[in-house]
Amino acid sequence: MDPRWLLAQFAASCTLAGLCWTVQLAIYPRFEPLLTEGGGSVFRSYHAAYTRSMGFVAAPLMLVEAALAAVWVRGGLTFVALAGTSMVVLVWALTFGLIVPLHVRLQRSPSVSDARLVTLLNWPRTLLWTARAGLLGWAAAALLAHR
Repeated sequence: MDPRWLLAQFAASCTLAGLCWTVQLAIYPRFEPLLTEGGGSVFRSYHAAYTRSMGFVAAPLMLVEAALAAVWVRGGLTFVALAGTSMVVLVWALTFGLIVPLHVRLQRSPSVSDARLVTLLNWPRTLLWTARAGLLGWAAAALLAHR
């Protein structure tokens, strides 16, 4: 595989991992205090702005990452390519199967229990993106070392 494809994928995954860590450590922890201190209307306003902004940032990056993962697998079905692409599939499943529906529920009917749940459910996604970035970094370093 051309190392530029792998490096582009590494950059996208690192960006998404960094974004996910920021959400996990700086944004989601504010949900519960917003609910308990500000109430439902304050939370809804903040949450609507957050989800709209996050969609504009994360969605294009996720699409780029998925496209690059598809290119990677088409280049050869190695264990590393399959593992990295499987991580993308898992992240998408978590995102659109659990996290997005939970955000919809939080917007409609904010609750402390759902605010805690979205934080809890985001941990696997955060760790998957971090692991994927690490895997891609290792793969890129190995590929470049053999050139």
